[in-house]
Amino acid sequence: MKTYGKIAVLIAGAAMTMGNQKCQQQAAQPPARVLKKIVDMGAIRSSAINFPGGASFDFQFVANQQIYGVLQESKEFAFKYAPPIATAPATSTTNANGDTNMFNLTKADGAMMKASALEAGKSNYEVQYAQTAWCMANLPQVKIAGAVNSFELIGGGGITLGFTPAGAYPTNGLASAGLNLQFAQLDLSMVATRPLTSTVVGAANVTSKQTKTSVNFSLNFGALSVGPSAYYQTPLATVSKTALAKAVSGLSEQLKKDEWYTRVMANHDTHLIIVGGADVGLEVGDQLLVYNEEYYWDGEPCNSKYLGGGAAANAAVAKIEIDYVGDEIARGKVIEQNDYNAVVGAKVKLSKFHAADYVPPGAGVQPTSGSNVASNSAAPGAVATKPTGGR
Repeated sequence: MKTYGKIAVLIAGAAMTMGNQKCQQQAAQPPARVLKKIVDMGAIRSSAINFPGGASFDFQFVANQQIYGVLQESKEFAFKYAPPIATAPATSTTNANGDTNMFNLTKADGAMMKASALEAGKSNYEVQYAQTAWCMANLPQVKIAGAVNSFELIGGGGITLGFTPAGAYPTNGLASAGLNLQFAQLDLSMVATRPLTSTVVGAANVTSKQTKTSVNFSLNFGALSVGPSAYYQTPLATVSKTALAKAVSGLSEQLKKDEWYTRVMANHDTHLIIVGGADVGLEVGDQLLVYNEEYYWDGEPCNSKYLGGGAAANAAVAKIEIDYVGDEIARGKVIEQNDYNAVVGAKVKLSKFHAADYVPPGAGVQPTSGSNVASNSAAPGAVATKPTGGR
């Protein structure tokens, strides 16, 4: 019996050890990569907070300032302050140094763009534009906007300051110096829409019940009425930022069903420059498919009402492998292509992430070789099947 008991203890110990090792292995696995969707942030509307004596605080300004910080910290969204293509192709200019006013790029990304063009044998930024597509490169995947429906500051004795959908709370009888606050609560709505059609693809509402927070501090009306800097140093800033973060998180959950995509920004024959780099989470070795979509407009392309468009899933014109990741752009080497070149504004979708054991090419001198990338005029085509050489 003693022998059997020892065996049982050994088996149990081995099982526990194996279980711990398995848990450690599972814990060591990195989280699955997700590419950030490029969004455009519109305005967040809000009423002002009225104080005794006729003073007020511009809460709309604060909300619009805070949302950019929330988006910056987001793991699902990336946003741009300026459109990637600064001017329409017909109005862009190039000076003697080869610089152009065509793109809105960081200094490092601009240098990479210029170097890539020169490497492809181009003296300037000549690219293959399609009048029906170039403006697509400037469009985000969705536009986000919102409204603060109520912001209530609750003091001792049930005194409330702020506003609701019914209007602002009266300030009669309140001392003009300040108020001892106990709680703050905020109701916020945010919506995501398609950039061309304004179709709603996601909406989130964060209620007062979700944001009611104990603040316990003395609100100095005079300090807040001077400017927003004092607000950021109060517990109220945490209440409003929390509400914005909850709304952004709610939108990201709804938009998970939306396939990620970006756009071609320039075509350098053997390589394509696409919108989005480190800011969206792309890495060297990732492979993407490129589609020349067909678009329908009510009048002049890119300058009239958009009626629709798209491309079939099997109509990719090229496949690229990312070989350079910049701040807000990335470059991909064309590894497959059919008889049509990708146009500026073409849609780019993820084909596959690089393998977990992928190792980027090491430093060294690569032999030059000719390019057999097709140079026919741009148009929709069939599945990409033709491999191409590199430069």
